[in-house]
Amino acid sequence: MTSMEIKEDFVFPVYIYRDTIQKINILTKNFENEIFGYLIGNILEWNENIYVIIEEILFILGAVHSDKFSTSQIEGTAGKYEKRFQRLKKKRENDNLRIVGWWHSHPGFGCFLSTTDLKTQKYFFPESYQVTLVVDPHKDELDFFTLDKNSVKGYKSISYAILT
Repeated sequence: MTSMEIKEDFVFPVYIYRDTIQKINILTKNFENEIFGYLIGNILEWNENIYVIIEEILFILGAVHSDKFSTSQIEGTAGKYEKRFQRLKKKRENDNLRIVGWWHSHPGFGCFLSTTDLKTQKYFFPESYQVTLVVDPHKDELDFFTLDKNSVKGYKSISYAILT
């Protein structure tokens, strides 16, 4: 299937609003260390295909960078942001909003899932609809990933569409 030939029933696994990506890009370019956050949106189904629409983000500051590790360790707990998430749902007047995955930056080392990232995905975001967005602000790259037990790496890159 070429980029010009999209099947009529084709559904991207992920849709994300342009302003949401812009928020992430601004945050990642303003911090030297890795930062982490949640992807907030809805799970929808069309023509027997499940997909997510990412509408908003919550973010966490405080990566612990060390020369001993190839990746940074992220400080913070999921419960710490539950109040912020509940306020967001109330503000948006949308009780169906949920955490559909997470995002984080890899400043200067590309878009992939490290061993730590893969463990995070498996432990905290194991549902088939839950995704990871990795952003490298130095290379102006981003990519979405999901778990894939059939892959040697344990994950795969997935396609997405940006909504305006």
